[in-house]
Amino acid sequence: MEYQLYAIDPILRPFIKVICSVDNRSPIIVPNQLRVLPDTCVELFINLCPPQQIAIPDGNTPSLSRSFVTSRMNSFMDVSTQDNVSFVSVCFASGQAYQFFPVSMHDISNQVINLRDLWGARADDMQECVDKAATMQERISLVQQYLIQQLYKSVAFDASVDFCLRRMQETNGMLLLDELANQVGISNRQLARRFNQYIGLSPKEFARITTFTNSLVNLKKYPSFTLTEIAYESGYYDQAHFIRACRTYSGLTPSQLIGNEQVLFCF
Repeated sequence: MEYQLYAIDPILRPFIKVICSVDNRSPIIVPNQLRVLPDTCVELFINLCPPQQIAIPDGNTPSLSRSFVTSRMNSFMDVSTQDNVSFVSVCFASGQAYQFFPVSMHDISNQVINLRDLWGARADDMQECVDKAATMQERISLVQQYLIQQLYKSVAFDASVDFCLRRMQETNGMLLLDELANQVGISNRQLARRFNQYIGLSPKEFARITTFTNSLVNLKKYPSFTLTEIAYESGYYDQAHFIRACRTYSGLTPSQLIGNEQVLFCF
């Protein structure tokens, strides 16, 4: 399986974390299932082959077109791999996807949505152009052009939400939300409403997921640490709280996560 990263256009860099392509034309003898953990990110997929099967948290497997969007807010998703995998992926930076999709992010949280339902005919136009492109680099350039056009059409930007996102990421979710609301001069209720509109989660839940994703980074960064040490390093009160968060957001214990090749977290 070939995995390739691509340069992000300077206009898009504040909003996009990763652009990549994945290509595999070899037969898969034993179907594989990957569990993708929540990371508060929205990801756009443009497939050149039939799309993968994705089970969303309610247990359903939606019928997907070749261009679709996943919103991994605070629930994991199970993906079944198959033969002839070939797609372009755009992973938006945490909390930045709302400027590309004209919907409340709360309405698509933890869902898999066909791009046509969000962009209308423009989604079909982009898919057609990508299919006709001769190389993967041309496809990446086309996708970025469409994203820039969509960004220029957007009227959604909230400086208070952007500030709060930065503060939560700087502190790994370990900060007082009352204090955060005061810093931007709005009430807790107003902050919650804006987060649900633009991010898809409440500020409290976003902070919890930020702490959880930091704990996963620490699991990789400090392989010699005990679970108690990882818990304290990540900001949890104790090991029990850390284990509970792992079960909630991954369906697994920390021990089951370590070295598990069928679990994917994109941080």
